[in-house]
Amino acid sequence: MAQLSRLFYLAGLFLLTRSISAQDSTIQYRPPRISLKLAPLSLLLDPDATVQGGLEIRTGKRSSIQGEVGFGHKGLSITTDAKQHFSDWSIWRVRSEWRHYTNRYRTNNRKNIHIHSNFPLGNYLAVEGFAKQITGLNTLFGYDGNVNVPNGQQSISRFVWGSHVKWGRQIAIPGELEPSLSRVLLDFYVGIGFRYGDTQITPPDAHCGCLSSFIPDRFQPGRQIQPSATAGIKIGFGF
Repeated sequence: MAQLSRLFYLAGLFLLTRSISAQDSTIQYRPPRISLKLAPLSLLLDPDATVQGGLEIRTGKRSSIQGEVGFGHKGLSITTDAKQHFSDWSIWRVRSEWRHYTNRYRTNNRKNIHIHSNFPLGNYLAVEGFAKQITGLNTLFGYDGNVNVPNGQQSISRFVWGSHVKWGRQIAIPGELEPSLSRVLLDFYVGIGFRYGDTQITPPDAHCGCLSSFIPDRFQPGRQIQPSATAGIKIGFGF
């Protein structure tokens, strides 16, 4: 009888352990040290279109640094702005930022799924610095009777630098095996800050080029400091 009771006890303990194990669907995610990233919206939606990529490198349990570089030219631009009238133009841009992850990653309480991870998952705060160089050529036209004929070119150079404070969230795509997450990352962010621009045109253009007093032409010669906002999505892969 004692052996039978002991057998029932062991069987009950085994079933209880299995039940607890089945309910515990905690996902363990091994954080990568380096994430390779691409910024598709800088090519698809930005009038200053660039092919832009970067690296995020872990510097601590909840911190990282990220650097990006991008290059573009007239043939890449899908959306248009004042540069569509330029005969040619090219762009270089760089970005760098420091991130602090807040160690908060929203879990699915309904399915009892919790993800234990710091970098690179979760909400973060970041301080970003950026710079951009636009170089273009603008063909000038004059009238010869009733016909416009080219009579020279202007060289246009615009250098911009600035900074943003950003709020973002980085998530991992669920993997094929449960419970697991793949190494593919999505990085969403918004931010506010300022930008300082310096535009130079040679030879100078006497035309103002202003659209209105509230929307200044950024290719008007001179220096400007303006508020700035940023938002975007990056796609990454962790190593």
